[in-house]
Amino acid sequence: MRDRGDPVKVLYVSPTGFGPGSIVGGGERYALELARAMAERADVVLLTFGADRASAREGRLRVERLPAGWTARWNPLAANPLRVRLASLVRWADVVHAHQVATFATSAAMVLGRALGRGTFVTDLGGGHPYAPTSYLPILRGIDAMLLLSEYSRGLWEGMPRTRRPARIDVVYGGIDPSRLTPGTAPKPAGRVLFVGRVLPHKGVDYLIEAIEPPLCLTVAGRHYLDSYAQRLRALAAGRRVRFLADVSDEQLVDLYRSAMVTVLPSVYTTSDGARSDVPELLGLVVLESLACGTPVVVSEVASLPELVEDGVTGFIVPPNDPAAIRDRLGYLLAHPEEAARMGETGRARVLERFTWDAVARSCLGAYAAAGPRDREAR
Repeated sequence: MRDRGDPVKVLYVSPTGFGPGSIVGGGERYALELARAMAERADVVLLTFGADRASAREGRLRVERLPAGWTARWNPLAANPLRVRLASLVRWADVVHAHQVATFATSAAMVLGRALGRGTFVTDLGGGHPYAPTSYLPILRGIDAMLLLSEYSRGLWEGMPRTRRPARIDVVYGGIDPSRLTPGTAPKPAGRVLFVGRVLPHKGVDYLIEAIEPPLCLTVAGRHYLDSYAQRLRALAAGRRVRFLADVSDEQLVDLYRSAMVTVLPSVYTTSDGARSDVPELLGLVVLESLACGTPVVVSEVASLPELVEDGVTGFIVPPNDPAAIRDRLGYLLAHPEEAARMGETGRARVLERFTWDAVARSCLGAYAAAGPRDREAR
């Protein structure tokens, strides 16, 4: 992409990193895994923000973490950071690709990138801050493209006013590491149900717990972010075979997928307390991870989830907010272990065809190249 034929330099901006002390959701993992895959093809820096400054190498990937700064006062999760060091990294890059739309970091990266003639791209991961400049100013209108996680997300953005969205919108989806996420060799224990994710109301974990009856047992693997919701879940779990795991390593997570009969992602648009979310799942990475481990899934018919699951082939799709429907599908898998195994095998094959991080990196490189060369200042 550069005139001298050098490998393209890509700066990824992720307001929060994947690790202890951060939000640690699918969005943070998405940015990290894409950066790792792209580092095999380009010169890559992943810029994140946190409690302090740090610099590290992960193979060919360079990770720079900056203190969140004064904007952290506006958001205890530091999801709206900004630091002057961002400008020098934008100057270094050929391509600037920000993850999250509504943050100061994204706004600054896009404005600086355009001013310096860099390729500018944004991926919406469903988070951000309501007071970011992109929420009010036509910053995104001038970028090269928005690279989204699903057709559902594309539909949401195409419904936005023209001044709020870029002229070009592509879907690149997300992926898995097929060498890390593999099926196990031991038979799957009957009745073992798994949930993985941030434990928040829009994830619908309360409806899943209501669906658990003997001999089913449920593991809820993920951090709790609301004390009131955590208390509600523990009350619902009383008398049921449910365990909560707040801190799970990547290695433990793979073991959980391998040893589960099924993984359930019961996300909802409207939570049990009446709150509404239009973006409960822009992309369910948990679905792809589970299928990669040969474990079928049950998902609610919400947002992007039906794009990832073929009903009756790689798992089941059920109505949202419906414990009875979840219980019925779990009972079917319990009674038909051979079919559950076939679903897991088919699911892994489908994921390897379409949803690997290498495939996502290639899609992004294609989008970067399609933006075309720009007049760049002498370096």
